[in-house]
Amino acid sequence: MSKRTMALILAVTLVSGLAGQAGAQDLSLTIPPGAEPEIVFDHDRDACEKFDVPDVPTRAFRMADETIRLIASHWTNRAFSGPDLDHLSHPCDIVYEGGNNDDPAAFDDRGWLVSTYTLDGVTVHGLVHNEFQGHRRPALCPTGRYMDCWYNTVTYVVSKDGGRSFKPPATGSRLVAALPYRYDPTRGKRSGLFNPSNIIRRGDHFYTMMTAAPQEAQAGGVCLMRTDRLDEPTSWRAWDGHDFTVRFADPYRDGGGGTCVPLPGLTRLMASLSLHRPSGLYIGLFTHQQRPPGGSTVVDGVFYATSPDLVTWSKPRLLFPTPTTLDKGCDTMPVVYPALIDPDSPSRNFEDTDDDAHIYMTRISMDGCKTGWTRNLVRLRVHIER
Repeated sequence: MSKRTMALILAVTLVSGLAGQAGAQDLSLTIPPGAEPEIVFDHDRDACEKFDVPDVPTRAFRMADETIRLIASHWTNRAFSGPDLDHLSHPCDIVYEGGNNDDPAAFDDRGWLVSTYTLDGVTVHGLVHNEFQGHRRPALCPTGRYMDCWYNTVTYVVSKDGGRSFKPPATGSRLVAALPYRYDPTRGKRSGLFNPSNIIRRGDHFYTMMTAAPQEAQAGGVCLMRTDRLDEPTSWRAWDGHDFTVRFADPYRDGGGGTCVPLPGLTRLMASLSLHRPSGLYIGLFTHQQRPPGGSTVVDGVFYATSPDLVTWSKPRLLFPTPTTLDKGCDTMPVVYPALIDPDSPSRNFEDTDDDAHIYMTRISMDGCKTGWTRNLVRLRVHIER
C-alpha cells in the first residue's frame, strides 16, 4: 500500500475527533470505524483514453429495466453501467460530447454532463456545464490563458434511450442559465455560471444549485434555481433572496436577463444534494477549508451542511480531513467532487438516503507538483444520525 493511500485512510480514521458537532435537530455525518476508500474506477486499468477521468461529481439513475447508469466523466462523456452500484462496467461508448463550436453565442463548446434526472427510466434530462474555452482560439483570447478566457453557461440535453446517448433539444433554446453578459476576452478571469449540482425534487419543483462568478451585478457565491418543467430549458427560475423569480436570458439574442442572489453561508461549489428521509433534512457535500472552533490551523477536507428547505443552511462542518485542490501539495492525493449516494435509495435518481450511504469522490494523483491526469473514482461508507 502506498504512503499516499495510507495517509488518506489515516485521515479518515481521525474523523471522530475532528468532525463538527451537530445540534439536536440537525444531522451528524461520520465515517464508520474501519471504513476505507474503495476504488470504483481505476484510471490505469479502466480509462478509454488519457482524458477519460471522473471530472465532475458522480450521478446515478435507474433505467426502466432497472439497470444502473452512473456518470462521472470529462468533456468526452462516458457512463458506467451494471445491475447495481457494486457491479459496474465502464464501456468506452460516448454518451455526450459538446460541439467544439468557435462561437461563444452558440453555447456549445466543451460540455460536461453534470446533472441527470429521469421520471420513467427512458427519457433522461441533463444539465451541462458548458465551457467556452477562448484560450483555444488565439484570435479570441489575447493572453492565451485558460482562466482569462473561460466563459461558462448551463445548457440542456436530453436522452430518449435511457441515458445511452444525450443530445440538445431538436428545436428551441438549449440555454438554461447564463449571466446577462457576453463573452469578454479582456476580462482576465473566468465568468458565468458553473457546475450545477444534481437535480433534486421537492414538491412540484425540481431544484439544482450552481456557482456564480462575481461580475458586475452578479455577486459571487452559490445560487439555487428550480423548474416545474424539466423538458423546457427556459423555465428555470433562480432565487432572488425571497422567491424564485429570476429569469435568465440569452445575452446574445434576448434582453433583460437577471442575476441570481447567492444563498447565505455557502461559498463553495455544492457538489451534491440529498434528502435524508428519516429526518426530512437536506444534506449538501463540498470540499472546503476552514479553521475548526478553537483551532489554530486551517483544515482542508470534505465538509457538509444541512437544510430544511434548500434555502437556509447550517454552517459547514468537517466530515473528514483530506487534501483538496485548495492545497496542492507535491506529495498528496487531492480529493474533489464528493457526492452522497445511497445504493438502497428507492428514488430512481438516488436523490435521497437513509442512515447509511457512500460518498463518491475523485482522487487525483499529482504529476510532480501539478494536478495530474491520473484520477480515480473512489467511494467511502458514511453513517448519518440525528
